[in-house]
Amino acid sequence: MPATDASQANSESSTQATHQVPVKFRFAVKTALSLTLAYLIPMAMGWPQPQTAATTVMLIAATGMLSESLQKGVLRVLGTVAGAIVGLTLIALFPQDRTVYLLAVSLVVSFIIYLYNAYQGDSTLFMLAAVVTLMVFNGGDAEGAFLYGVDRAFMTVFGVLVYTLMASLLWPVRTEDNTHALAANVATALSGAFARLVAPPEEGQPPVDELLAGLMASQDTFQTQLAVTKNNRDAVAAYLAEWNTVASCYQDLESLLVPDLKQQQGRAINFEQYIDGYPGVIRHIEGMFGSATRAWQGEVLAESPQVEEVTITEGSLRSAPHLTVAAVATRLELLQKIQAILVELNLALGSLLFDRGGSVSGREPRGQPSFIWLDLENVKTALRALVTFWIACGIWIQFNPPGGFTFVTLCTVLIPLVSYTPVTPKLLFILFTLGFFFAVPAYVFLLPAMTHWLELGVFLFAYAFLGFYVLKGPVAIFFLLGLFTLGIQNTMNYAFNGLMLTILMFYMICALLIISVHFPFTSKPEKIYASLRRRFFLHCGRLAMAAHTPRGFFSWWTDMRIRSGNAVLGKMHHWGAMIDSSYFPSNGQEQIQAFNQSCDLLLGQLQVLYRRAGEFNHNPLVRASDRRARANSLMRLCNTLALGGSEQTFEQSREGLADIEQRLDEHLGSDSLQRFQPSELAQFYVYLNLQVSIQAGLHACREAQNKLDLEQLRYARF
Repeated sequence: MPATDASQANSESSTQATHQVPVKFRFAVKTALSLTLAYLIPMAMGWPQPQTAATTVMLIAATGMLSESLQKGVLRVLGTVAGAIVGLTLIALFPQDRTVYLLAVSLVVSFIIYLYNAYQGDSTLFMLAAVVTLMVFNGGDAEGAFLYGVDRAFMTVFGVLVYTLMASLLWPVRTEDNTHALAANVATALSGAFARLVAPPEEGQPPVDELLAGLMASQDTFQTQLAVTKNNRDAVAAYLAEWNTVASCYQDLESLLVPDLKQQQGRAINFEQYIDGYPGVIRHIEGMFGSATRAWQGEVLAESPQVEEVTITEGSLRSAPHLTVAAVATRLELLQKIQAILVELNLALGSLLFDRGGSVSGREPRGQPSFIWLDLENVKTALRALVTFWIACGIWIQFNPPGGFTFVTLCTVLIPLVSYTPVTPKLLFILFTLGFFFAVPAYVFLLPAMTHWLELGVFLFAYAFLGFYVLKGPVAIFFLLGLFTLGIQNTMNYAFNGLMLTILMFYMICALLIISVHFPFTSKPEKIYASLRRRFFLHCGRLAMAAHTPRGFFSWWTDMRIRSGNAVLGKMHHWGAMIDSSYFPSNGQEQIQAFNQSCDLLLGQLQVLYRRAGEFNHNPLVRASDRRARANSLMRLCNTLALGGSEQTFEQSREGLADIEQRLDEHLGSDSLQRFQPSELAQFYVYLNLQVSIQAGLHACREAQNKLDLEQLRYARF
């Protein structure tokens, strides 16, 4: 990170120079050059199987991340070596028993594919491990099997090294720059949320729900990015303690602001009447938010901010109603906690951005998990890979298609790229055909006329550049597979019938992938969306129950299940956008987006309740209330939305949306200020308002869901 003005200037100038070149162009050039070198260098050295190294580059570029580092390259090499060890070990264990070997390798590869989908970071190491585990098998030929496997593993490692070096040296992508931008967005969103909280309501302001949705979205994006990049050996890892402090402070600020923003009653209270120096405290906190926001923009922080004492005006609450007492106590606690968090945040920013001392926090954020273990789509993808492997093996054993066991390998390793992804059967055929449309004329007219290695290099670069520039992500692989039908090597033996057999193999792969996409599990967006909707509300019910239950020995299991909530919600956004409204006119994109947004707000509030469950459990007022009944009520509402049920459940819950003051009278009594601490009153009031706002969120989800025709989504279509 910049420590001096000179380093800042150099960093800014290099960044500006980099941004003059479009991102898509940079990525296509780096990848095409890597693939070209992965072909030419092995051919120049006389190494066998150069296409293995080129295939590795293609897989990494299509399934990896834009940011690259030497550490990622090392991890990918380790994944490749691990795959080679596993594959060669299985061959050594079952040298003569092909059926047992195939059973073992199918289970191992399916599990690796599950890890590939479950891992939330750069999962290409798992993809490479699965590929190499299959590639080291020489189709049942025991003679020379070990050397064959070693050669394939070596060329895979070489492809990893070529791609890593090119990505690191040519237009390197600095992951910390993107992390900075996302962190700055969260700081701006939090500052805006606080300003909206303390300012009087004005006409023309966007709804509070819209503000909260933006805050939660920016927070989730930043936390996900940080979880992915914090283990890299770059500036993010070098300042990991500071980054953890920033992420933890952001989460705590969100947990404080969300309940108060959803609370409408407090807006009618004149806090200046009850809190000493209230306007000055507000200005001081706004200044602290502003300093944090400007620090991300490069403005050097002034002196470390201090916490201003916040006190209640003596005697001002003696005759005030319970609702006012609780609201004032809540605002008092809010202002004190926000100041303490902002002091810690600004100290961390001073160390992170300007190499100052003073940040010694040991905070650990409740970050995104490294693995999401209980995701149903990941399990289905692994089972789909297992089924595809055995179908492909049956075809290989019975009919011996072109390519031999390579047919089985490609069918299996391509499953993660087509399972629950935007790659549709129609798109598969189009991409394969386009790839062959370019490859066949090149095989007939261009390759035989090439007499110099530079000509071959230009051809490889142009083909790869076109694929990665026009297409993106896993889609590019299916176009670039046309390049591997050419059988490019040092000694070329041109045979048009051989080319046609290779093309036939790829079309057979395409046909099997199309079957696998729909068997044994459907990939129709409307079916998946309906399933995700049901699972989301069941998840919300479990989250509500966990937030009201003391944490015990099996809390790790609860945490693991709860962490899958964001993944389910993200898939709802993804698959909801893919539903074809021409088939399902009653489920238009506007209705689906509105429903998804209401689910966003509901999950965000439940997560705030869960994060603050620890402090609520120690509050005597909260413990005295009927928490189990409230948990059961929220779970019943969630189950009603998930599984269907009587509307009477929601009608009964409406009575609880307007009785906060009555419940305060029941629990507090007439001498609440003498019997309870202000912090206890504040926590109890926040707890009650969270209950009410969550119920209101469930009602909003019900209204949005009623605008969808869920029965129509069950219709069958070809």
